[in-house]
Parts: sequence; C-alpha cells; structure tokens
Amino acid sequence: MSDLKGKKLLLLGGIRLTTNIVKRAQELGVYVIVTDYLIDSPAKQIANESYLISTTDIDAIVDLAKKLKVDGVFTAYIDSMLLYCQKACEKLNLPFYATSEQIDIMTNKDKFKKICIAHRLQVVKEYELSHQINEKEISDIQYPVVVKPADSSGGKGIFICYTEKELREKYPESLGFSKRKKVLVEEYMTGEQVQIFYTMQDGYVSLSAMSDRYTNKEQRGFAPIPTAHIFPSKHLATFKNTDHQKVVNLIKSMKIKNGVLFIQAFMHQGRVCIHEMGFRNAGSQAHKIIKELNGIDTVEMMIRHSLTGEMKGQNIKDLERPEFDSWACRLYTIARKGKIAKIKGFNKIIRLTEVFDITHRHDEGNTITQIGTSDQLVSTIFIKAETKSQLARVIEEINATIKVEDEKGENMLLQTFNPYSF
Repeated sequence: MSDLKGKKLLLLGGIRLTTNIVKRAQELGVYVIVTDYLIDSPAKQIANESYLISTTDIDAIVDLAKKLKVDGVFTAYIDSMLLYCQKACEKLNLPFYATSEQIDIMTNKDKFKKICIAHRLQVVKEYELSHQINEKEISDIQYPVVVKPADSSGGKGIFICYTEKELREKYPESLGFSKRKKVLVEEYMTGEQVQIFYTMQDGYVSLSAMSDRYTNKEQRGFAPIPTAHIFPSKHLATFKNTDHQKVVNLIKSMKIKNGVLFIQAFMHQGRVCIHEMGFRNAGSQAHKIIKELNGIDTVEMMIRHSLTGEMKGQNIKDLERPEFDSWACRLYTIARKGKIAKIKGFNKIIRLTEVFDITHRHDEGNTITQIGTSDQLVSTIFIKAETKSQLARVIEEINATIKVEDEKGENMLLQTFNPYSF
C-alpha cells in the first residue's frame, strides 16, 4: 500500500499533458483536485474533484487549498504557471521544488543565458534591439535570425526571419507573446540539435538522459516542429567530457536541491550551444523514456515532493544511466492547420511490441490553429528497441500506418521523420 494513500493534491492547470500527473497520483492513492479557468479541461475529466478557479488567482487558490485541507499544490509543463504555484505554496507553507528567484532565472531566456555564460557554457549569439528598431541596431545583423519572446514556451511567438523586412514585421508580433515585453533576436543555428535532461534529488545533480532532436522544416518563417527524439544521443560522450560538469556547477550555484529540468541545444564546434531550457516536467515527456529504460519514475518523485517535501521513490545516484541498454524514440505525428476529421492507424500500432506508450494531443473534431507551436503535435509515440535497425524498421511501419485527414479526406500530416537518418 502506498504511503501517499489518502493525501490530497491540488493540481494547477488541466491541459491534456497534465493527465499524466493525475493518473500517476491516483495510482499512488492520492486524491487529485484540478483547477483552472476552463470548464472541461482534459485533466478535470479524470480528476477526483475540480474547480473553476484561474491558476493565476493566488488568493483564491490559497483559500481553496485551505478549505479542502490539501497536502500539496503542484503544477507541471507550463512555465507561466510555476511562479503562481510557488507563491501559493509559500503562503500555505507547503513544499515546492523551486524558489521564486530560481523560477525567475529559469523562465526568462535572457537571464538564463547570462548565467550560462558565467559558467563558460556556449549560448546562441544574440543581437541587441530596442522596441523601436533603428538603422544602427539592425545594420550588423546577419540573416536568417530567430525572433522569440524572452519568457514564453511551447513555441509561441517564435519566428525565423530571412530579411530585414520580415524582422520588422515579426518583432512586434513576437513582443505580443511576452509578459515582460522583451524579445530576443538570435542567430539562426542549423547544427544538429540535442535535448538534455537532469534530475536533482537532495542536492545531487544527475544527468538522466540525452536525445538527438530532429525537426520538420517545411513551414518557412516558423519555428521547426519536432518529428523525433532518438535516445541515447550520439553526442552523449562528448557532452559528458566537455560541458556536463559546467551544467552541474550552474545548477548547484543556484542552490537547486530537487526537481527536474531540460536543456535544448545545438551542437557547435564540438560542444553544446544552449538556446532553451525549462525547470519543470518537459512537454516532450522524456520521463516516460527514463522510466521505461532506467526504472526511475520522476513524475512519482515530483508528486511525492509536493506532498511530503521529500523527492523520494528511487535513489537516482545508483540507478541513473543515460547511456541506456536499449534504443528509444519519441516519435511525433505533426499536422498542418485545419480541422481533424479522421485519425487512423493507432489501434494497429499500439499492438506493436516495441511501442510502450502513446499520448494523444488532439482528437477527431479538434482544430489546429497555430503554426510553429506544439499545437501542431497530434500525438507522441514512445518506442523501445534492442537495436538501431530494429528501431528504424518500427518507425518506418508506424509512418506507413498512421493517417490524419481533414473534412475533405485530404492528408493533414507534414513530412514524417526519416527512420534511416540517425
């Protein structure tokens, strides 16, 4: 019997990804309450109880938590919710894995870049521009460049500009996605991409996993959408020998004791060149790969911390091994804008021995409205295989099986991941 049985968890935000948290907490015997400003968000549909209170209304959250006598308040996957959750926990004297100062640095891309530079980590080159772009500022820019809000997530407000005209057009649009009203203009990198995952437990910093990130670049002017992550990364050994300890030193310098974080980077001149990070559960759900291959359940550990103040469950120092003994893939189904009428093939692929999980982000009847964001992800398929060639064959079969069609019966899928490119 779980030692968490009967405890109450108030979860802020009911997006579809959050159903991972709800289900795992319920499996541990936790009574889960979900609140947000939506009447029928996905996590509310499976929660034990739900409320129509905005996650940004800290006083109302605190009052609700006191009324329900909850043991913990938690949120995941969305940067903008972290500070509200931390403030609520602070007022309630409940545990939260991050401080307001840590959240401020980790959710603001410009502040995080500065601390990376201080620890001798490479970051993507940045151009300084004011809101009123002048000729002197723009004269030295080499195109293409990436324009992005300093404090957004999910790919929102990110554009690739190939000319000065495009930069002038997209800059104010990107600015509209920033609460801090700050936009970064960076060099457009074309090197191989990687994603790196860390777990912190009682001050011990562990490299949990590293993947090679592949993207679809069909949509000119918008952020490329991921098509697949392959584990382990071909660059893992290089990273461990060059920059891993620098990242560990950065994390320790911020006095981070518990939690999970991820870093997105390009490979540049034999080292990682960092451009994004998140101090939270990643929307890419790498935790499922880590659990399947190393037996470490970071979702359970985060739930446990929010309810008890201790990130227990497994000893990551003994179990963590990012090299893995098998190959793994997070394969994405991505679609263009439009209304989804039919989704076909998933009943077949879930029976494949190598497929151990599928997360659906859209259902039939949903409409994809945003380009260059996570809104274009229809599903994520988790695959494990003993060999590289076996993994490639499974990916090829999945690509041939899944169909997503609009109301006219036309294909909505963008170009799929090439299974023989890694």
